[in-house]
Amino acid sequence: MTCQTCGHHNQEKFCPNCGEKRFDPHSLTLSHVAEEIVESFTHADHTLLRTLNTLLFKPGYLSVEYVAGRRVRYMKPLGLFLVINLVFFLLVTYNAFNQPLSSFLNYDNYTAFGTKEAVAHKLKESGQTLAAYQIVFDASMKASSKSYLIVLIPVYALIFSLLMWSAHRTFIEHLVFAAHFLSFVLLYFLVQQFLIVLPFIWLFGQEQWAARGDLIWSLLSLILVGLYQAKAFSRFYQVDRRWSVLAALLSTVLFAGVVMAYRLLLFYKIVYLSH
Repeated sequence: MTCQTCGHHNQEKFCPNCGEKRFDPHSLTLSHVAEEIVESFTHADHTLLRTLNTLLFKPGYLSVEYVAGRRVRYMKPLGLFLVINLVFFLLVTYNAFNQPLSSFLNYDNYTAFGTKEAVAHKLKESGQTLAAYQIVFDASMKASSKSYLIVLIPVYALIFSLLMWSAHRTFIEHLVFAAHFLSFVLLYFLVQQFLIVLPFIWLFGQEQWAARGDLIWSLLSLILVGLYQAKAFSRFYQVDRRWSVLAALLSTVLFAGVVMAYRLLLFYKIVYLSH
């Protein structure tokens, strides 16, 4: 047969010249279209479920497989992050990256960076009251805190490249590891909301969560994420276990600083660039 795309002769199932699949008139029938739709969904589901299972229970393994060139069985790092980020954006209400305007006006960690003065200038310029602006700011912060998480991937890649400089990995490899790690963090927050936060609030109320549950579970989460990261470091970077644990501890401590810096960047974006 002749290839319908490039005209190459002796086309088999796929054209040896351009890779085009041999045309089959049956492909234009309703039954074939239905078959392809079902196949695409089931294949995507299997790949996604396999990838999520590996991400959760085999720390660092996805990164090992990707840099080794074994990529067919799993979703690509950036695609995985974007899918989880989308679900995170749509479903998560208790978001660690979000912070209301009141925090930027009352907590020293933020006011030391001129947040009070920035808000005062914004109110004077716009003529809004603080109460009215707070509603606008909090809504924008809630959406923005989920929308720009992708910028944390290169930030963490830089952190990992410094912590694991002795492993002699390329920056692209650090980016792959960072994408998988942050995908895990978002997936962890998703699981946490539906298995811990919402059931706790349903049983004991919002006030009890704010007073006790939030702090206790936040500390426990840092420990769990730190243990996950230590195992991921050991598996991917092939470094000594003691250094993996220490690097995970340093990374966990840095996490609070990264989140705070992320919140401040969003604060100034909203105050100065949003209308």
